[in-house]
Amino acid sequence: MHVIEATNVRDALMQATEYVLQGFQEDSRLGKVMVAKSPVTIRYSYPKQHVLLNAVRNANPFFHLMEAMWMLAGRNDTQFLDHYIKDFGKMFGLDGVMWDSYGYRWKQGLAYNQLEEIVNQFKNDPTTRQAVLQMWGAGRDDLRARFGKPCNLVATFRLQAGRLHMIVFNRSNDLIWGCCGANAVHFPIMQEYIAGKIGVEMGEYWQVTSNLHMYVEQFVLMWNRFNKTGRDGVLEFRPVEAYGETFPLMEHPDTFDAELSEVIDFIDHIHDDNYITMGNMKNRFLSQVVSRMAMAHHLYKNKKMDDALDIVDTVVAADWRQAGREWLERHNERSTGTS
Repeated sequence: MHVIEATNVRDALMQATEYVLQGFQEDSRLGKVMVAKSPVTIRYSYPKQHVLLNAVRNANPFFHLMEAMWMLAGRNDTQFLDHYIKDFGKMFGLDGVMWDSYGYRWKQGLAYNQLEEIVNQFKNDPTTRQAVLQMWGAGRDDLRARFGKPCNLVATFRLQAGRLHMIVFNRSNDLIWGCCGANAVHFPIMQEYIAGKIGVEMGEYWQVTSNLHMYVEQFVLMWNRFNKTGRDGVLEFRPVEAYGETFPLMEHPDTFDAELSEVIDFIDHIHDDNYITMGNMKNRFLSQVVSRMAMAHHLYKNKKMDDALDIVDTVVAADWRQAGREWLERHNERSTGTS
């Protein structure tokens, strides 16, 4: 077992890339991959720092944030995500449904809401060691099925010194798109959600992966993107600046779920080119981060780049604001031929 000690997702991406490239190449059903030579554990000491600011990786912050909210809402429809990744449903869903949707499994896959039950367990017994979140099996999983098998299997939680720690166990994980991409966002957001509901601080996040790999095609894409910058040396992911201040997901736990439903409904209407008015919200992450990121991306898709940049500049979370602006600017340069 190889252990990576990482501060945040940017640190983890750099270290994990270096380790995977020391492994070996093999075929997979989706193309050639570089595979780590042993199972890998990544320990994130500050998982709240999960926004990946890196031009070489070029992560789509709008997709990452909206997918995380889609999961917290317990959704499994692909139509919502198609607005952020073209043909997402065709690539990863079946008949408009994501059968391996984690959020649906968290909240609806079993006969009860697992997130709610975990919160209740900790409120009743802060010392419990039985707070286990099922993903594999909280759906229609069958070893004989050819689709819909979740990569992340189970998460365990524990309270220690007033902080909620989380371990996620994973059978197979793509480093670029999954491990240090979407997973590094939606799992810590779920962790922060549970911590907020319990009324404790967010702790560390451990991710244990049996098979950590990187698609050769994606590494080549990043390598070519890196070479276009004109920099010398090895492929380097370490940020040159400190990570910006983060913003709390939840300020008022008692109203968060209702406000999340309202924001998701607001975004559904945006996707249909129908802007509606939201009520006054107590949780600013929903009203002043999530909704504004959704509006900015929709304006970008409608080729209103100046308006998109104006909206993204009003996002109150510094990390999401920076990631959104930098991503929009990079894509604007490509569309105008100035990159």
